[in-house]
Amino acid sequence: MDDSKSISKKASSTKGLDIIIIGVIALVFFLCPLFFTGLAAQGLGFEKMLLFYFLVLIGTVAWVTKGVIQGEMSVKRTPLDLPILATIAAFVVSTILSISTKDSIVGSYGNSAKSLVAVIVFSLFYYLVVNNLNAKRIKIIFWSLISSTFFLVVYSLLQLKGIHVLPFDFSKNIGFNPLGSLSALTMYLVAVFPMLVVASAQAGTMFEDSKKSIAIVVKVMSGITALGSLMILALLNGFTFWPIAVVGMVIVLMFFLAKIIKITSNNLVIPLAGFLFLIILLVIGNFSIIDDMKLPAEVSLSRGASWDIAKDGIKENPIFGSGPSTFYYSFSKYKSQNFNASPLWNVRFDSASGAVFEFMSTVGVFGLLSIIVLGLIALSISFLALIKIKDKGISSMMLGFFASFISLALFALLFSQNNSMILLTVLVSVLTVSSALVMYPDKFKDLKLSFRASPKYALSLAAIFLCVSAGVVVLFTMGLKMYMADTYAKNSLLTSDVAKKVELLNKAITLAPYQDSYYLSLANNYMALANQAAISSKDQAVIGDFLAKAIESGKKAVDINGNKASNNESLALVYENASFYTRGALEWAEQLYEKVSELDPKNPTPALRIALVNMARANAETDEEEKRYYISEAVKKYDEAISRKNDLAAAYYGKAIAHEKLGDNSNAIEQLKKANLVSRNNLDYRFELGRLYFNRGIAQAGLRQTASDQIAKNDINPDSSTSTERLSVQPTVNSDVVVKSDDLKAAEQLFLSILTVNANHANAKYSLAVLYQKVGELENAKMIVNSLLDTVKDQKTKQAVMAQFEDIIN
Repeated sequence: MDDSKSISKKASSTKGLDIIIIGVIALVFFLCPLFFTGLAAQGLGFEKMLLFYFLVLIGTVAWVTKGVIQGEMSVKRTPLDLPILATIAAFVVSTILSISTKDSIVGSYGNSAKSLVAVIVFSLFYYLVVNNLNAKRIKIIFWSLISSTFFLVVYSLLQLKGIHVLPFDFSKNIGFNPLGSLSALTMYLVAVFPMLVVASAQAGTMFEDSKKSIAIVVKVMSGITALGSLMILALLNGFTFWPIAVVGMVIVLMFFLAKIIKITSNNLVIPLAGFLFLIILLVIGNFSIIDDMKLPAEVSLSRGASWDIAKDGIKENPIFGSGPSTFYYSFSKYKSQNFNASPLWNVRFDSASGAVFEFMSTVGVFGLLSIIVLGLIALSISFLALIKIKDKGISSMMLGFFASFISLALFALLFSQNNSMILLTVLVSVLTVSSALVMYPDKFKDLKLSFRASPKYALSLAAIFLCVSAGVVVLFTMGLKMYMADTYAKNSLLTSDVAKKVELLNKAITLAPYQDSYYLSLANNYMALANQAAISSKDQAVIGDFLAKAIESGKKAVDINGNKASNNESLALVYENASFYTRGALEWAEQLYEKVSELDPKNPTPALRIALVNMARANAETDEEEKRYYISEAVKKYDEAISRKNDLAAAYYGKAIAHEKLGDNSNAIEQLKKANLVSRNNLDYRFELGRLYFNRGIAQAGLRQTASDQIAKNDINPDSSTSTERLSVQPTVNSDVVVKSDDLKAAEQLFLSILTVNANHANAKYSLAVLYQKVGELENAKMIVNSLLDTVKDQKTKQAVMAQFEDIIN
């Protein structure tokens, strides 16, 4: 009698904990698709991950506390235990051997869902759900997910229609949604569409034990949400992958039509209608319902490039890869030379298009096989449970879960996914498998940890309780600091005051001193302060202090992750800019660019930057032999850049200037022809080619144009004084009239073609005026000079022009 009272009392005392546990699980499924603050620089997915961590830890503490109060803790032993353990082990070892341990533990900047911490918390969430689920709770979670999707669909539809219900500035954008991108939104809606259709068709069966009003509400809400989802997918047709949507509905109809899950003829119309609508949209293809939506473009790495990178990456690190969340390293090092032919050649991707390719690169064969085995076991258990479950309501829910699970798995295999989609894929997968295991007719064994069984188990349970409690406090504090640091980083992006940016970034670094991105931003802003101080003619000591801080911050970023090409490149740029103020900076810049070239061997940019470093050295040299040596070295680097990307206009242009400085105008003209050929709309290159033709055409007349560094910097805006205060032609005393040679005719045509694009291009007008003056076409010269005087706004420049062409305009 006393024992029964004791058990009843313990059950009563843990009832509140049960409410907390299921409440936390339900909140995870309700809040994660919707939650965002927009205050963090890493984006909405980062915010969702922190919320997910927090809720899972609260639920875990409640679960362990319940076990302590009851005197024992039961943990289900499932077929997924060993694959989960193997996956965690693979991630742990891969993290230890990682090219960046920090990135592998907490995730690279903006990729927290791919980290070791994320995998551990995902596993913890699985055990929390599978050990605290029953038929009634499955319905609660199902209702939470449907409700969340309903609000997501309503909000997204309003956004696409230009109705912004939230007062935040960042949300007043047609492409904004709580999942972070339009691609993620369409993936999620495609994945949950089968669940919505099943809910609409089978609501009466699912909630037959509840009040009839609940079933009606679920049916109506699911139907509205399904229709709204179809509208959004049609509006975002260019972002929607219809084949997976069709696959999801095919799975639903196969189970219904095969009578594995019973459905009335009237209700069968709903999934059939959904299937037919999807087929129609698939057949129509790429169309746009509203042409003026002006949706933002989204880019990702192609699957072919992802495969090439994964294939080469696994050769170097076959067993454990480069480390979780380090695909950026594999991308830079193993991308194909052909990638440079794409318009995105200068973009560094940190995600592969397909989970298999990314896991091959980051966690190697061991990690990939562990995840594949885990996925196959989860799939088979879900399928078998769906066939064997006798509860009609739960089997209908399971069908929706299963179809959504398959859809999300296909998306993960075929496309790149952001943090939000990785999290939601895990949530639906955990819900599907946990529901299958809980409702499976054959019961699984439990592992019981009891205070009463033996002191060994009592100590184990006590240790688990203390570790989980301490872990919650530590992780909650760390998560809060990470979030606050990222809000400071976001605020630094929003302010235009450089000093304020520095202040905010220093606060972010104080809270999260392991984020290399913060140090790089700080270095760039210190460099901006140094430039401002130089322009303001401040004391050299002030400039030197800013430079030292910029270099120090850049070095810290490289110290945190020296295997990231972008970190080394950013520090090299800091040194390159510092070369205007301090000696030896160019040598450091060159060393860093060489490191970038090792980490990113197919990228032409490092070679191009080293060429520019050598040109800067040549400009600083007084010894002619040394000057020619550095220019020759620059030409070699330009050739190296061109060998990596044969349509790199900047390299042809730089090579042309180098040949000009070596006195080889003919070769310079040939290089600029190539630059203009691959960059037809670049007026600066066109002007430079005209300038070189001009120089070669009248070289004997003692008149030449200066090099490209004197091209007006703001020709697009003729009202700005900077567009005309420095014209790029320098006259000499020689006033002989010359013959209009082929070179001068070519120069004339180039200058005229510039004016057809930009009628206020001051340098082109000035060059034409001098050219016409030299060939004796004075009427043309007069017309161009008068037009130039109308363009020039700066009085000093205008007076200089009038003085130079005094004989013509009078």
